[in-house]
Amino acid sequence: MNPWGIRTIFLLACGVGSAVVEGAATKEPVFSGEKSISQIFVQPEVTRYVEGVSILDRQKYFNLCDHGSDFDSRVSSDIYEELIENYGASFGRRLGGLSRWGAELEEDPTRPGFANLDALKAYQPRLPSSSFMENCGPNLDVACHGNHNKYPAYMGKHFKGSSNYHGKPEWIPEKLDAAAMLAAAVLEYGYTDFDRPAYFEPLNEPHWEFWTDPHLVEWHLKTKEAVRRFTPEVHVGGPCLSVAYFYRDNYRLWKGMKYFMDETKGEMDFYSFHAYDFFKWNGNDFHGRIQSGLPLEGVLDLVQNYAVQTFGSEKEIVLSEHGGYVNAPGGMYDGELIAAELAATYFPGDTFELELKKRSIVNTLMLQAVVGNTLAFMDHPHVIRKAVPFIIPKSWAWDKTYYAQLYVPYEYTDTSRAMPTHLLNFFRFFRGVEGRRVKALSNDPDLQVRAFASGSELFLIVNNLSRETEWVDLKGLDVEGITLRRMGRHADFSGTYTEQSIPLPEGLQIRGLETVLLHADFGQPIPEKRRVYETVCYGDKVTVPLADATFMVDVPVQKKIDYAQVRVGLTRSAGLDRNPIITINGKQVEVPLEDCAERLEEKEYATTKIFLVNVDDLRARNQISITFADQNDGSVGSVVIRAAIKD
Repeated sequence: MNPWGIRTIFLLACGVGSAVVEGAATKEPVFSGEKSISQIFVQPEVTRYVEGVSILDRQKYFNLCDHGSDFDSRVSSDIYEELIENYGASFGRRLGGLSRWGAELEEDPTRPGFANLDALKAYQPRLPSSSFMENCGPNLDVACHGNHNKYPAYMGKHFKGSSNYHGKPEWIPEKLDAAAMLAAAVLEYGYTDFDRPAYFEPLNEPHWEFWTDPHLVEWHLKTKEAVRRFTPEVHVGGPCLSVAYFYRDNYRLWKGMKYFMDETKGEMDFYSFHAYDFFKWNGNDFHGRIQSGLPLEGVLDLVQNYAVQTFGSEKEIVLSEHGGYVNAPGGMYDGELIAAELAATYFPGDTFELELKKRSIVNTLMLQAVVGNTLAFMDHPHVIRKAVPFIIPKSWAWDKTYYAQLYVPYEYTDTSRAMPTHLLNFFRFFRGVEGRRVKALSNDPDLQVRAFASGSELFLIVNNLSRETEWVDLKGLDVEGITLRRMGRHADFSGTYTEQSIPLPEGLQIRGLETVLLHADFGQPIPEKRRVYETVCYGDKVTVPLADATFMVDVPVQKKIDYAQVRVGLTRSAGLDRNPIITINGKQVEVPLEDCAERLEEKEYATTKIFLVNVDDLRARNQISITFADQNDGSVGSVVIRAAIKD
């Protein structure tokens, strides 16, 4: 399992430099080197491509859950400067793009069921300011999804079973040609080129009873056809499913996405779903169904593995929402009651500063999910088109206390004072991260490791998915000092964020559920000496019961392979063995058990076993088998090998 010897973190950078042990003045833990359990190699001089993509596209990931239109006039100059100019935030999501027009447009008397578009065609959308366009580019790149029950009644109502939305029967339009024409017209006439959505989903989170409804499929196909005629720059996709845990009940929940992909013949511009962690308080800590991190990696692999098998190519993915929240009894989805109990125990008081600290308990859960998701998306840059954290700048018009806000009014009443919440630290933490992906390998499944180089700067991001503390050695960085960013939680479950400019430490502690970023400036451009091209090699089948979990994966061994990573997405019933027996071409390989495994077990255990293998053991066609010692309960979603081809 361990091709590199001792489990130590090495940062192989531009030359070999001295290491300075960080002293007490910085209050960073000093590590002697004896407790290291992690291993990471980073080579800033080696550019890493994933299926041909190297440069980080920030507009894909670091998005506000906001449509962006007139943003510079909707918020104060201070907020605009902080989010857009200082932190480099982009825009991501518009809900209900045609809700207004569906209510305002009368039926066309000459075409029953169709909308009279005269008022829409006469509409003059507001042009953006030149400074806003200068900051954000020619288009805001926003994903728009339609709200429920908003098409005009004269287009008819198609119901399905007992589906409902917030207690009301849910329906989709019956007359699909008319509905598609309305959506296409709104996208054409209702926006400027600057704020016109780049991605359109006809319906946000359809009720599960619609997931296998042919009428929903036909609606999407007709909408795509109509939009392509009017605004071909807008991509149309779906089905915008509300969940990503396709592994539930041995991948039974995968059937909804599979049906939609099959019935649309893989011809939508993109396919879409939302990814959320659902947290619950168990009396000691927050548990629940965790999809971020390792489970999500397997879901992303599954979608593409199936697409390649069935349609011959990978398919683009849009996630117009992702995040995490507390799923508490009694319909509470913001964790207010649990946060209040914890605050009363750990930091009682009635000041607004303590109220913001209480909010940070729930904010921290959101950030754990968002960061885990974002780092997973960043490692699939060739298929992820857009991923939007459910982090809203302000919701003051309809709820001044809403849990997902970046800013709240002081005391929740004084709108002249916008108070930042802990959620703001997502954008603060990732500010400035850009450039080319560089080689960064880890054989610790609990650590998400991403590295980027831009000019003379190196950004190394490490996210600890487990509650266990990880100790790492830092070697080889030829810099005297770094800036260290930390984002995590205190022992009282409230959020914490720190930044320090420190001498290069000899060792570093990464606390449980903490994310760290090391920012180093080498003083001169980091040269590119070579490249590696990760090729994603998919298995020959998906969603297989463990009793039949033998896969064939073709790898281009005729080329020189620098390294290879095996990825096995699987699920089992809770309480069973979590250690698979995996053989590659008849040889058993050692598979590290993730420390975060207990976080990933709720109603089922679902994960992705990710580990490096000796490239000499690979063949042109590789047989990979997965079993467990206790029994064959469970299923394997996908088996993938990522082979990095040397330049």
